Amino acid sequence: MDISAQIFSDLPDLIGIVAFDIAGILATENKKIDPVGVFVLAFTTAFGGGIMRDVVIDNRPFWWVSHEGYVWLTLVLTFFAPALIRHFSNRISYSAYIWADAIGLGFFSAGGTALSIASGIPALPATLLGVCTGAGGGMLRDVFLDRLPLVLSDRKPYASAAFAGCWLYIGLLALDIDSTAAVWVSSIFICLFRMACWYNNWEIRYGDADTVAFVGVKDAPARPQPSEADQKK
Repeated sequence: MDISAQIFSDLPDLIGIVAFDIAGILATENKKIDPVGVFVLAFTTAFGGGIMRDVVIDNRPFWWVSHEGYVWLTLVLTFFAPALIRHFSNRISYSAYIWADAIGLGFFSAGGTALSIASGIPALPATLLGVCTGAGGGMLRDVFLDRLPLVLSDRKPYASAAFAGCWLYIGLLALDIDSTAAVWVSSIFICLFRMACWYNNWEIRYGDADTVAFVGVKDAPARPQPSEADQKK
């Protein structure tokens, strides 16, 4: 593999790590968390889902262990966390958090599916492990922050967007599309699908007939209300 192809293959991992690191750091805003706590949340957001996947598919060494450079990158970004948080404010900060989370979700879900398929996992479990890779770290982050995880509380497609994108990856492979190219296409699809739902306020909810419905809501996207524990901090 030549250098340009190697960069094209490795870049999705780098984009996903940076995006989830930033999402983890921005989630600590106004939470009175020390630098060690910021690193734990950034690391958990970036690597938590991958650790779950590696345990299930028995991938050794764990992905984060064999990619030490990304852990160093997380440490460096943690060092600059105050500057990153100051760079954003109020609504802009939350929009940046949602974008970063969507980018990480896209690249890690598609990449997790690719790794699972390469390990011999069947299509359905591979897509579920892809969703776990993309959404698991953010769920752990929200639990650590004592709030209902975004993946469970946000009716706008999140895990479902990742699930659809993971199946897109499977479909592209079936069409003999190169795996790296399929990861890129699927990652971008997941990110844009998630953000389109966010900006257009499209939600998945149970309809009047007690069935799942995909609907548009007129109200603008609202920032989740802090929990009672957050209000006391």
